[in-house]
Amino acid sequence: MESAFYSTSAQVSFALLGLWWVVVAERRGEWRERASRRRQAYTVSMYFMLPGIMSLGSLVSAGQTTVWRLTFGLAGALGVLETVAALWETRTQADYRGRVGALLGVTLPFYLAVVAVAIQTTLAKDLGINLKALETEAVVVSGLLFLGVNFAWLLFFEREGEATARDGAPASSDR
Repeated sequence: MESAFYSTSAQVSFALLGLWWVVVAERRGEWRERASRRRQAYTVSMYFMLPGIMSLGSLVSAGQTTVWRLTFGLAGALGVLETVAALWETRTQADYRGRVGALLGVTLPFYLAVVAVAIQTTLAKDLGINLKALETEAVVVSGLLFLGVNFAWLLFFEREGEATARDGAPASSDR
């Protein structure tokens, strides 16, 4: 059961990553000029890349817990670092506040849970939840993909110049 989930999860993650890169390429002119937009585009990429890497790590482990635990632990730690860096930036970027900042705030516990389960594989059982470690990680990976799709949605449907206008700089003339 877990291998079917992680096989599908890897495919979905990398398909979403590829689609996201198409969006970034299309908006690169606008986003290249703004450091906050580059950070956000990278953060969204991590929402898809890290679950994909974790899913592949679980597939290649074939019962070897050390491999998947190391893969999930490192990927989760990278997710924590990126989320903290992105949250740090919310302090100075007006367009990072609101829903984007809230999504980042919700994301942090998910990445921390990935790391915690990789370290303590019985964590779910210890909390009275009847899931194996990789099943617990599957729930968390699903949550990360959900959050990533929502983050991508917010950025994709933001009108060109909308964030610039919120920052107090001149908005684009096509509004």
